[in-house]
Amino acid sequence: MFFLLFLYAQSLIVNAGYSMKYGFLIGGVLIVIGLILQLIIGPLVWAVFAWPVNIVVLFVMLAVIIAAHLLRHKVHVFRLLSTYDTAIPALVYVAILTIVMGLIRQSDSGSWFDNMLTFWPFVLIYAYMTMILGLVVLRKTTSFSFLMFHLGLFMVLTTSTLGNADMKRLKMLVAVNEPEWCGLDREGRVTELPMVIELKRFIMEEYANHSPKRFASEVQIITQSGEKHDTIIEVNKPVSVDGWKIYQFGYDTRMGAKSRISIFELVRDPWQPFAYIGMGMMLCGALCILISGRRKRWLLLAAVAVAIVGLLKPEIYSSTLIPVLQSHWFAPHVTAYMFAYALMAVALVIALFVLIQGFKGTRVSVFNVDSVVFVGLAFLTIGMLLGAFWAKEAWGHYWAWDPKETWAAITWFSYLIYVHYRRRGPLAVRPAMWLQVVSFLLLQMCWWGINYLPSATGTSVHTYN
Repeated sequence: MFFLLFLYAQSLIVNAGYSMKYGFLIGGVLIVIGLILQLIIGPLVWAVFAWPVNIVVLFVMLAVIIAAHLLRHKVHVFRLLSTYDTAIPALVYVAILTIVMGLIRQSDSGSWFDNMLTFWPFVLIYAYMTMILGLVVLRKTTSFSFLMFHLGLFMVLTTSTLGNADMKRLKMLVAVNEPEWCGLDREGRVTELPMVIELKRFIMEEYANHSPKRFASEVQIITQSGEKHDTIIEVNKPVSVDGWKIYQFGYDTRMGAKSRISIFELVRDPWQPFAYIGMGMMLCGALCILISGRRKRWLLLAAVAVAIVGLLKPEIYSSTLIPVLQSHWFAPHVTAYMFAYALMAVALVIALFVLIQGFKGTRVSVFNVDSVVFVGLAFLTIGMLLGAFWAKEAWGHYWAWDPKETWAAITWFSYLIYVHYRRRGPLAVRPAMWLQVVSFLLLQMCWWGINYLPSATGTSVHTYN
């Protein structure tokens, strides 16, 4: 089926040349193929990609991308895959399918849309976008910021997806002075761990209204080799032992400060360093965008804002918040997003002005929209990456498709579509400005609209009331 699609696309391109309609056609056919696979074999089972299958799949994928790059001058389809004519449609399909995920409550009940991460069309479209990304990286490596951003995103998508099959997440309930060495996975199966955890004392500090200000566990951990680790595990401060990270997850809320049990989450993620490298490269690329040319003032302004928050009101992220928000990631994460939201609002005002006033003599205004969105997207990326680092420190995962994270991704993809559409060439202004309006509406859904979605009720870790 893929081969027939390939031959058909090749003949179309040879006869008619490149066009975005072929990018939409390829993506549409992939969605149809995904629906057929979903109907025939059911949801994708990620467990089959556990080591060593995932490393084989990664090398095969890299080999296909390299071969496609080398043959791009002889095979027109391969050349098309590294252009805006396929990148833009791929981003559109990714955004649409992610919107479906954001509108539907995710569960394991078996309906096609109940778990988009195992939905074949969703997986194929994301794989398609990743392949395009790899080809783009090989074709355009002149700009350092471009290389860091795109190569970093490629690493994040591949390593976090394929590495997910090797990740182990266990819950462990430990009572005071009762050693425990078994945990439960998501399916409720008991798993023995290569360590013993003994809770010595549960610690809780409260605000005046008796809400938790800080809670932690004083524990002793004994490894298989007999090493003993006396330490304290608390929210945002996990402990690493023999490749496992141990997180303070919960306690007996009925007993509060008198709780005699602690609930820990233990995570083993062997692919984490590679995902971190990718996120670091993306962060580097976003920072390079800000410090290049006139954009330096935006980075300086953001740094000053963070410094003012830290110096004049340090308690805003230390002593007045619930434990999960008491993190050094809080101020820069929120500040970056606030800058991004403000800039996107400015871009919206300019876009509306262009739509209302018409298009004669609006070259400067349109250029201003592009410039503001470019900087705003850099701040969106920085805020998202800082949030991912924070989530890994607080909950053991950098991206779990929480409703807030899902709509953050939708917003990010929407503005990526705008940027790629504008960089494709001097295209019609009206569609670009309307795309700017749609992107800002999606941003509003990410900011506060998800609070009214049934799909987010009771499931979002970003709800702190």
